[in-house]
Amino acid sequence: MFTSRKILAISLALTVSLALPPVTLAQESTAQTQEWSSLKTITAGSNLDVKLKTGRRVKGKLINVSDTALSLQDRDKPTELTRGDVLSVHQMSGGAATKATLIGAGVGAAIGAGIGAGITGNPDVGKPRGAAIIGALGAGVGALGGFLVGKSGHKRALIYLAKEP
Repeated sequence: MFTSRKILAISLALTVSLALPPVTLAQESTAQTQEWSSLKTITAGSNLDVKLKTGRRVKGKLINVSDTALSLQDRDKPTELTRGDVLSVHQMSGGAATKATLIGAGVGAAIGAGIGAGITGNPDVGKPRGAAIIGALGAGVGALGGFLVGKSGHKRALIYLAKEP
């Protein structure tokens, strides 16, 4: 009996640790540049997040950079932004959270099934059914945790910061 409680406590601790969001370090570059020419090193098709001096944000894929303007593919339409209107440009990187979500769901299901098999001693419910029920709940919690971990992996790198007027 003591061993099953110990296993239960360890399983619950692991489940809770999976559900907590990870602590992430600052993802913004500390080396801020004020050179427009640094945008020319970015390859076409890169995801950019541009903040305008009006406070509006424009996100899209880079089409072209000239000495006076920045062209982005914003959803279905191209957008031309003049250099004077741009306050900052960040390059976005990182993939989708799908892989991390699936891994989290698998780990959560395994831990949940272990907890379910360990705590269901009721003959009416049975170990397989308990393991399946708690495993399904664990999969949901693990998927949420994996999603949060996957989303936190996105990085923003500062490419351009306009000089103060």
